[in-house]
Amino acid sequence: MNEAELQKILEGLDATHAQAVNRFLGKSSSPEIILKSIDQSDCEWTEWFKAMAVLQLWLESEKRDYDLQRKLGYLSCTVEAFKNTPTTMRPKLSEATARMLSQHGFSD
Repeated sequence: MNEAELQKILEGLDATHAQAVNRFLGKSSSPEIILKSIDQSDCEWTEWFKAMAVLQLWLESEKRDYDLQRKLGYLSCTVEAFKNTPTTMRPKLSEATARMLSQHGFSD
């Protein structure tokens, strides 16, 4: 993923979510780390970025933050948690992330 592709995805999000994604990624984000996580699932890139925003906004509401790899790991675990759910019944990653945070939080 290059900068132009990232900007195109961010333009498709509302301003609050786009800003949250930028905070999620941080200044030292590595496209390779992001792509490696995203490529491990069948979710679309846009849905990954929506889920990043959901997680970042939740962490900020709890006055917590973690490094990029830890946050991507949480999203990867969320993908895994719903992997055995039939595709037609599987929630979008952003919805699944909100559900996991509501039910389980983000453990230290």
